[in-house]
Amino acid sequence: MQSVFSTCWRAIWEVMLPSCCAACGSKLMQEEQLICPSCMASVPRTEHAQLPNNGVDMLFAEQIRSSHRVIHYQCGAAFAYYNRERGQILRSLIERGKFGDHPNPNIFYVLAREAANEYVGSALMEDIDLLVPVPLHPRRLRERGFNQAEWICKGLNDVCKIPIDTQHLVRIRNNPHQSRSQFDQREDNVRDLFSIRYPEEWKNKHILLVDDVITSGATMMACMKQMTSIRGCRISVFALGWAHS
Repeated sequence: MQSVFSTCWRAIWEVMLPSCCAACGSKLMQEEQLICPSCMASVPRTEHAQLPNNGVDMLFAEQIRSSHRVIHYQCGAAFAYYNRERGQILRSLIERGKFGDHPNPNIFYVLAREAANEYVGSALMEDIDLLVPVPLHPRRLRERGFNQAEWICKGLNDVCKIPIDTQHLVRIRNNPHQSRSQFDQREDNVRDLFSIRYPEEWKNKHILLVDDVITSGATMMACMKQMTSIRGCRISVFALGWAHS
């Protein structure tokens, strides 16, 4: 509890009294928060919101076909590139937000708010009932002090005013860090990882499933598989980072 409190208080303090850009270290103006305009502009956008059947859609279309399950997938997008060739600035920001001596969840909030401003009116944001962050296991949450996906939802909510639901989708098993796993081990790592409480409350809802980075898609697929039995439940997905070219 102390870790959660100190992390949240530090995040609030840094928003109130910003100092240097989290990406380049330059001094921020009073109205700027965490990331300077130059660095924010240089985050390499995917333009997924303007591209039907974009890379995210194709990734999940193939995985849904392979799963032999009825999943009512609607659409998906990732805000910016996260790969080493094109997405080094976003990679640096996300790693700084999650890891190190002083992780700062407000980095996710600021990036998500930027994404939401650009995605307002797009197909991704149409008819969404709930923003649902991919949950951390309680042990991981205690260690880190925050769930970065939830802070992304807060940034989206600040612009789009869509309610956030952190109560229904839960992580019931603590898996290895996906970023440190071999690609072909990811699906095994996330099997039976999630559960949904009171699934009937998501009947006929359109869920936007939110995470920080899409790499193999295995984590989000594991979440979606838990929703197959919910009548009328439609699913769209969003992440800040796209770890593909």
